[in-house]
Amino acid sequence: MSKTQTASPFNSVAKRDYGYHPGQVDEFIDSSRQAYETEAGITADIVQEKTFDLVRGGYRTDQVDQVLERLEDALRKAERDEYIATHGQQAWDLQLINRLEDLTERLERPRGEKFRPANPGSAGYDVEEVDVCMARVTSHLNDEEHVRLKDIRNVTFSNEKGPSGYDEAQVDAFLQAVIELLVVLD
Repeated sequence: MSKTQTASPFNSVAKRDYGYHPGQVDEFIDSSRQAYETEAGITADIVQEKTFDLVRGGYRTDQVDQVLERLEDALRKAERDEYIATHGQQAWDLQLINRLEDLTERLERPRGEKFRPANPGSAGYDVEEVDVCMARVTSHLNDEEHVRLKDIRNVTFSNEKGPSGYDEAQVDAFLQAVIELLVVLD
């Protein structure tokens, strides 16, 4: 076992299986830790957008993803606190109301019309499954049902080809906006 693997908090997958590139993960975690501790240059968006190459024998993706999610959440909360300190609670509340209104507009669309259809020949998400998920999000935002952040982060949908499915990128972007809102409301 190499020195990096011994010092790492992440387990490696079997040599024949694929996981995240250990060098890339270690470098990002180290630079993120330094940036977080010095409050210089790391944002929740940078963490959320980070990707790693998949290599045989790499780090377990679920373990790395959990650490990145915790870091992203901590950064979003720090960004919230900084915004409130700079602009005041009232400005923050107004920003939250605007975000909530934007999300609610889409959630109020009729079933089957919440997102644009996938392009012909492209993979899309099953419309019914996405609409069920959106109904749960709506219930949560209306304080009718509790949805765990983990459930939204880990939701998966069946594939549906072309216009009979929802556009994956649009659904994913909406879910990310829901996650960001739920994190700062916590």
